[in-house]
Amino acid sequence: MFFNFFRKKYDIQLIDVKTILVTEYHRIGDVIIIAPILRSIKFHFPNAKIILICNKSVKELAEYLKLADKIIGVSVPWTNWGWSFLEWYKIRNVAKGFRSLGIDLAIDFKGDIRNSWFLWNTHPKVSFGYDTTGGEYFYTNTFVMDQNVHQYKRALKLIKKFGCRFSSDKKSRYHSTKDGCVVLHPGASDSARSWPDSHWIELARLLSTKFKVSIVITNDLSNLIQKLKVEGLELQYFEGSLVSFCDYINNQKCLIALDSMAGHLASYIGIPVISLFGSQDPSLTKPKNKFGKVIKPKKICNHDRDHWRLCKLCIESISPRVVYEKAMEHILHIESIL
Repeated sequence: MFFNFFRKKYDIQLIDVKTILVTEYHRIGDVIIIAPILRSIKFHFPNAKIILICNKSVKELAEYLKLADKIIGVSVPWTNWGWSFLEWYKIRNVAKGFRSLGIDLAIDFKGDIRNSWFLWNTHPKVSFGYDTTGGEYFYTNTFVMDQNVHQYKRALKLIKKFGCRFSSDKKSRYHSTKDGCVVLHPGASDSARSWPDSHWIELARLLSTKFKVSIVITNDLSNLIQKLKVEGLELQYFEGSLVSFCDYINNQKCLIALDSMAGHLASYIGIPVISLFGSQDPSLTKPKNKFGKVIKPKKICNHDRDHWRLCKLCIESISPRVVYEKAMEHILHIESIL
């Protein structure tokens, strides 16, 4: 609250909230995780205009899913490892440009001082966020973050601070198309999350004896796709935008993916997901899926690694045979109840 000292103070309970700004511009999956939260905010403030600031790569999908009344894609230097003064100056001007909208309520879920600084520059009447790394200097209302709970639960806890409760407009959204594909999404934003090509090839070989199998092609998978085609397996391939992937996955049996955007998107639209995690704790970021399953290494990580959370050796230790057997068991269970 330090930098708000000379600004007029408002009580969220006493103002007519007409414009709400929500920032979530780090990763695609982060936006999908808070999609139900955005719906709850809209339910609580039905007459308010909700503006979502997200990263450019998810803007089209967010618009397609109608996650907010207005969606703006930005590129912020601290998510792209850009440290030039010019880039920070530009993003500050972007934030200041929102002042003309008269933001009544601004929200950020990350607990990152750079995010709170961005939000402070929009001059909202009231702002809510977590105090981790120094958020208390910029938000008008700060709270202690419990870093041992799921990212979604942290967001839900924050909106409860200004009276919101979870609201779902989908009574039974989970489904699985019986004659659809088991979709494999090998792409990941970090190589330390990735499974070896040989593992994906073996998993595709095993699954293709029982199901139709589809591989999602992303920019970083050219070598894997070439190897799969050389194998001569009877596979389907999907390549397209996030919006077309959303439509495509909606008509499939289930998804097998790494700790990535794909699992969160499939979960949001109601498709069962099997997620592969390495050393990272799935309880913090796993897809929010009633019919989801997480597969992890048997042993706790004791490798010498560069990343504080991710370990390439851990994810590689999960064998294709284990994934196949657990996937078979899970798919048969899903088919018996859906």
